[in-house]
Amino acid sequence: MSKRLAAQEACELWQDYRAGDIYALGRIMQAYYPDLFHWGMRLHAERELVKDCIQEMFVNLWKQHHSIGTVENVRSYLLAVLKARILRELSRKHVTHQANLTDEYAFSVEFAADLRLIEEEHEVYQLRKLEQVMNYLPQRQKELIYLRFYQNLSFEQIAEVMQLGRQSVYNLLQKSLGNLRKHWQVVLLSLLFSGLV
Repeated sequence: MSKRLAAQEACELWQDYRAGDIYALGRIMQAYYPDLFHWGMRLHAERELVKDCIQEMFVNLWKQHHSIGTVENVRSYLLAVLKARILRELSRKHVTHQANLTDEYAFSVEFAADLRLIEEEHEVYQLRKLEQVMNYLPQRQKELIYLRFYQNLSFEQIAEVMQLGRQSVYNLLQKSLGNLRKHWQVVLLSLLFSGLV
Protein backbone atom coordinates (compact mmCIF):
# COMPACT_ATOMS: atom_id res chain seq x y z
CA MET A 1 0.00 0.00 0.00
CA SER A 2 1.53 3.33 -1.01
CA LYS A 3 1.67 6.21 1.40
CA ARG A 4 -0.62 9.17 0.97
CA LEU A 5 0.92 12.07 -0.97
CA ALA A 6 1.63 15.37 0.73
CA ALA A 7 -0.65 18.11 -0.61
CA GLN A 8 2.22 19.98 -2.27
CA GLU A 9 3.59 16.84 -3.94
CA ALA A 10 0.09 15.96 -5.20
CA CYS A 11 -0.29 19.45 -6.70
CA GLU A 12 3.08 19.15 -8.42
CA LEU A 13 2.16 15.76 -9.84
CA TRP A 14 -1.17 17.24 -10.98
CA GLN A 15 0.67 19.97 -12.87
CA ASP A 16 2.97 17.39 -14.47
CA TYR A 17 -0.05 15.29 -15.45
CA ARG A 18 -1.71 18.34 -17.02
CA ALA A 19 1.48 18.92 -18.99
CA GLY A 20 1.19 15.41 -20.46
CA ASP A 21 3.16 13.24 -18.02
CA ILE A 22 1.25 9.95 -17.85
CA TYR A 23 3.59 8.69 -15.11
CA ALA A 24 2.51 11.58 -12.87
CA LEU A 25 -1.11 10.51 -13.31
CA GLY A 26 -0.05 6.93 -12.53
CA ARG A 27 1.58 8.07 -9.26
CA ILE A 28 -1.58 9.97 -8.34
CA MET A 29 -3.68 6.89 -9.04
CA GLN A 30 -1.36 4.63 -7.07
CA ALA A 31 -1.29 6.97 -4.08
CA TYR A 32 -5.05 7.60 -3.92
CA TYR A 33 -6.45 4.27 -5.07
CA PRO A 34 -7.02 2.91 -1.52
CA ASP A 35 -8.90 6.07 -0.48
CA LEU A 36 -10.91 6.08 -3.70
CA PHE A 37 -11.80 2.40 -3.44
CA HIS A 38 -12.84 2.69 0.20
CA TRP A 39 -14.93 5.79 -0.64
CA GLY A 40 -16.53 4.07 -3.62
CA MET A 41 -17.46 1.04 -1.52
CA ARG A 42 -19.27 3.35 0.91
CA LEU A 43 -21.36 4.66 -1.98
CA HIS A 44 -22.09 1.28 -3.58
CA ALA A 45 -21.12 -2.19 -2.36
CA GLU A 46 -20.46 -3.75 -5.78
CA ARG A 47 -16.66 -4.10 -5.90
CA GLU A 48 -16.36 -4.51 -9.66
CA LEU A 49 -18.52 -1.47 -10.37
CA VAL A 50 -16.38 0.64 -8.03
CA LYS A 51 -13.14 -0.63 -9.59
CA ASP A 52 -14.50 0.03 -13.09
CA CYS A 53 -15.57 3.56 -12.13
CA ILE A 54 -12.12 4.34 -10.72
CA GLN A 55 -10.45 2.99 -13.84
CA GLU A 56 -12.80 4.91 -16.15
CA MET A 57 -12.25 8.07 -14.12
CA PHE A 58 -8.47 7.89 -14.60
CA VAL A 59 -8.82 7.00 -18.30
CA ASN A 60 -11.04 10.06 -18.78
CA LEU A 61 -8.65 12.22 -16.78
CA TRP A 62 -5.87 11.19 -19.14
CA LYS A 63 -8.01 11.89 -22.21
CA GLN A 64 -8.75 15.39 -20.81
CA HIS A 65 -5.25 16.20 -19.51
CA HIS A 66 -4.77 19.03 -21.99
CA SER A 67 -8.01 20.79 -21.02
CA ILE A 68 -8.39 20.05 -17.32
CA GLY A 69 -7.78 22.86 -14.83
CA THR A 70 -5.76 23.17 -11.68
CA VAL A 71 -7.24 21.93 -8.42
CA GLU A 72 -6.55 23.03 -4.86
CA ASN A 73 -6.77 19.56 -3.33
CA VAL A 74 -6.22 16.56 -5.59
CA ARG A 75 -7.70 14.00 -3.20
CA SER A 76 -10.97 15.84 -2.58
CA TYR A 77 -11.28 16.54 -6.31
CA LEU A 78 -10.86 12.83 -7.10
CA LEU A 79 -13.37 11.83 -4.41
CA ALA A 80 -15.92 14.26 -5.88
CA VAL A 81 -15.33 13.02 -9.45
CA LEU A 82 -15.60 9.39 -8.37
CA LYS A 83 -18.83 10.03 -6.49
CA ALA A 84 -20.35 11.69 -9.57
CA ARG A 85 -19.19 8.81 -11.79
CA ILE A 86 -20.61 6.11 -9.49
CA LEU A 87 -23.93 7.91 -9.13
CA ARG A 88 -24.11 8.43 -12.89
CA GLU A 89 -23.39 4.72 -13.44
CA LEU A 90 -26.06 3.71 -10.92
CA SER A 91 -28.50 6.07 -12.60
CA ARG A 92 -27.68 4.58 -15.97
CA LYS A 93 -28.34 1.10 -14.58
CA HIS A 94 -31.67 2.30 -13.17
CA VAL A 95 -30.60 1.55 -9.61
CA THR A 96 -31.55 5.09 -8.65
CA HIS A 97 -33.14 8.13 -10.27
CA GLN A 98 -31.23 10.92 -12.00
CA ALA A 99 -33.14 13.65 -10.11
CA ASN A 100 -30.07 15.34 -8.62
CA LEU A 101 -29.13 12.09 -6.85
CA THR A 102 -28.80 14.02 -3.59
CA ASP A 103 -30.21 11.65 -0.99
CA GLU A 104 -31.11 8.83 -3.35
CA TYR A 105 -28.04 6.66 -2.79
CA ALA A 106 -27.29 4.45 0.22
CA PHE A 107 -24.13 5.43 2.05
CA SER A 108 -22.90 2.58 4.21
CA VAL A 109 -20.70 2.68 7.26
CA GLU A 110 -18.72 -0.40 8.13
CA PHE A 111 -15.50 -0.63 10.09
CA ALA A 112 -14.82 -4.29 9.33
CA ALA A 113 -11.60 -3.66 7.41
CA ASP A 114 -10.25 -1.57 10.26
CA LEU A 115 -10.99 -4.22 12.89
CA ARG A 116 -7.97 -6.26 11.85
CA LEU A 117 -5.76 -3.48 13.17
CA ILE A 118 -7.39 -3.48 16.58
CA GLU A 119 -6.17 -5.93 19.19
CA GLU A 120 -8.32 -5.00 22.13
CA GLU A 121 -11.75 -6.64 22.29
CA HIS A 122 -13.18 -3.56 24.04
CA GLU A 123 -12.14 -1.34 21.11
CA VAL A 124 -13.81 -3.73 18.66
CA TYR A 125 -16.96 -3.59 20.79
CA GLN A 126 -16.85 0.23 20.78
CA LEU A 127 -16.41 0.30 17.00
CA ARG A 128 -19.37 -2.05 16.55
CA LYS A 129 -21.53 0.24 18.66
CA LEU A 130 -20.34 3.26 16.68
CA GLU A 131 -21.13 1.47 13.41
CA GLN A 132 -24.63 0.67 14.68
CA VAL A 133 -25.20 4.27 15.79
CA MET A 134 -23.85 5.69 12.52
CA ASN A 135 -26.31 3.60 10.56
CA TYR A 136 -29.19 5.41 12.29
CA LEU A 137 -28.09 8.63 10.59
CA PRO A 138 -29.47 9.83 7.24
CA GLN A 139 -27.23 9.17 4.22
CA ARG A 140 -25.82 12.70 3.88
CA GLN A 141 -24.93 12.84 7.57
CA LYS A 142 -23.10 9.50 7.39
CA GLU A 143 -21.26 10.70 4.32
CA LEU A 144 -20.18 13.92 6.03
CA ILE A 145 -18.97 12.11 9.17
CA TYR A 146 -17.01 9.69 6.98
CA LEU A 147 -15.35 12.47 4.98
CA ARG A 148 -14.50 14.53 8.06
CA PHE A 149 -13.27 11.86 10.44
CA TYR A 150 -12.20 8.95 8.23
CA GLN A 151 -10.83 10.79 5.20
CA ASN A 152 -9.73 13.83 7.29
CA LEU A 153 -11.02 16.31 4.73
CA SER A 154 -11.32 19.99 5.59
CA PHE A 155 -14.71 21.72 5.54
CA GLU A 156 -13.87 23.29 2.17
CA GLN A 157 -12.96 19.91 0.71
CA ILE A 158 -16.13 18.32 2.09
CA ALA A 159 -18.16 21.14 0.56
CA GLU A 160 -16.54 20.35 -2.81
CA VAL A 161 -17.15 16.59 -2.57
CA MET A 162 -20.72 16.91 -1.33
CA GLN A 163 -21.52 19.93 -3.51
CA LEU A 164 -22.62 22.02 -0.54
CA GLY A 165 -21.78 25.48 0.70
CA ARG A 166 -19.26 25.71 3.54
CA GLN A 167 -21.90 26.96 6.00
CA SER A 168 -24.17 24.06 5.03
CA VAL A 169 -21.32 21.67 5.86
CA TYR A 170 -20.94 23.26 9.33
CA ASN A 171 -24.69 23.10 9.93
CA LEU A 172 -24.96 19.50 8.74
CA LEU A 173 -22.00 18.47 10.90
CA GLN A 174 -23.59 20.00 13.99
CA LYS A 175 -26.85 18.21 13.21
CA SER A 176 -24.98 14.94 12.57
CA LEU A 177 -23.07 15.11 15.84
CA GLY A 178 -26.30 15.88 17.71
CA ASN A 179 -27.96 12.88 16.09
CA LEU A 180 -24.97 10.70 16.95
CA ARG A 181 -25.22 11.71 20.61
CA LYS A 182 -28.97 11.03 20.65
CA HIS A 183 -28.69 7.64 18.95
CA TRP A 184 -25.66 6.64 21.04
CA GLN A 185 -27.88 6.83 24.12
CA VAL A 186 -30.63 4.81 22.40
CA VAL A 187 -28.16 2.06 21.42
CA LEU A 188 -26.69 1.94 24.92
CA LEU A 189 -30.16 1.63 26.46
CA SER A 190 -31.13 -1.14 24.05
CA LEU A 191 -27.90 -3.00 24.85
CA LEU A 192 -28.55 -2.61 28.58
CA PHE A 193 -32.05 -4.02 28.26
CA SER A 194 -30.87 -6.89 26.08
CA GLY A 195 -28.18 -7.76 28.64
CA LEU A 196 -25.23 -7.20 26.31
CA VAL A 197 -23.54 -4.47 28.33
